[in-house]
Amino acid sequence: MKKLLILIIFFQFFQVSAQSIISKSNLTDQEKIYGLSKFWSEVAYNFAYFDKTKINWDSTYNAFIPRVLATKNTWDYYQELEQFCALLKDGHTGIFSPPDLIIGGSRYREIEYGNFNKRIFVTNVREGLKDKIPLGSEVLSIDGKTVEAYFKEKAFPYISASTEHQLWNDATRQLFYGTDTTQIWKVELKTPKGKLINHDARFFIQRLKFVTEKPAWKRSDFKIIDDIAYFQINTFDNNAVIDDFKAILPEIYKAKGVVIDLRKNGGGSSGNAAEILKYFTEQKVLIGSKWKTRNHLASHKAWGASMGNVVLDSLPKSAQKNYKIFKGDYWYEGDYMIFQNDVKDKKITLPLVVLTSNNTASAAEDFLIILEGLKNRAITIGQKTYGSTGQPLHFSLPGGGGARVCTKKDTYPDGREFVGYGIKPTIEVERNINDVLLLIIVH
Repeated sequence: MKKLLILIIFFQFFQVSAQSIISKSNLTDQEKIYGLSKFWSEVAYNFAYFDKTKINWDSTYNAFIPRVLATKNTWDYYQELEQFCALLKDGHTGIFSPPDLIIGGSRYREIEYGNFNKRIFVTNVREGLKDKIPLGSEVLSIDGKTVEAYFKEKAFPYISASTEHQLWNDATRQLFYGTDTTQIWKVELKTPKGKLINHDARFFIQRLKFVTEKPAWKRSDFKIIDDIAYFQINTFDNNAVIDDFKAILPEIYKAKGVVIDLRKNGGGSSGNAAEILKYFTEQKVLIGSKWKTRNHLASHKAWGASMGNVVLDSLPKSAQKNYKIFKGDYWYEGDYMIFQNDVKDKKITLPLVVLTSNNTASAAEDFLIILEGLKNRAITIGQKTYGSTGQPLHFSLPGGGGARVCTKKDTYPDGREFVGYGIKPTIEVERNINDVLLLIIVH
């Protein structure tokens, strides 16, 4: 009888632990209001892209107060904050949930997916599924909805994205991650041969073995391919990437051309990006993006507020300044990002090609802005870039989470915008599922 009782208790415990992997902790109402208000206020005073959102931030804040107060746990609270943030539509503004909300820390899918021009394909599967779901199968529907309809309802409202392609890529990356290990998504797929198959998708809390194992992440990689120097730079966050580049210079000098691959580069320091470009030009000054940031002056805001509703152009210049500050639309105009080319080493005069993708972001986009100013020095090939850069302001939120707000608006030196659009390469090539599968076979 004791053994039976122990088994029953163990089974009940296993059921509970196997279902919910989120912490049921809850914040106080005071903490909930403080967190919402903190994010609202930092955005209200510092956010650089209200012109792209066109929302009334104050009334939106007011509408979210009862929503956050109604949440039953910290997980749901942060889900509400993510929806609040997503309305800003900016890739450098975001909410970060407390890391300990997920019990055990990790969730794993049994299938990996890729977005190919708003069509979702299978790019990898766990070992046990390789015969049932071939690589290259397309997702047709999820829980009876088209992929786009499902994303609009279940994914897009939680994602702050500057571009449409970023929105779709992020939604695809987050697909089928839940909070309950017993959750099932009904998925309809079409194989490369046209066969329709149904699959019950779920996620796991342990790592799975895949048909194609991903190579370990590297800061950079270098190889010579048919006398062409290929240098992959996956981050500008660490200035060690400059040392990586200097170490391969002797091999580059002997090559017939250079390819720099930024397709997986999510950014970092624009200074590190510029440092590498200095080796490819005799130009003495490298010019990066032009930038500006909002300027708040309390007394001027008060003077502007006393004017009521007026026509801006009818006011004297000094009064226009006060009124703009009152409206939150007065800017400090920064200079261009300028980098002195002090490199004394032999310059690289070889033909240069730079590869880009939707994941080429932030400082990697700054690299491309600087490159454009080098008088046709290179050809760029690939997809439009991520379409978001800037200087985020980071701060903490209740419960161990955090947030960031983009404070700086960047443009080309001549004022053209690329945030919200992405930088278009010289030769635009959309990703193709067959190309991706070919790479998998080759590796």
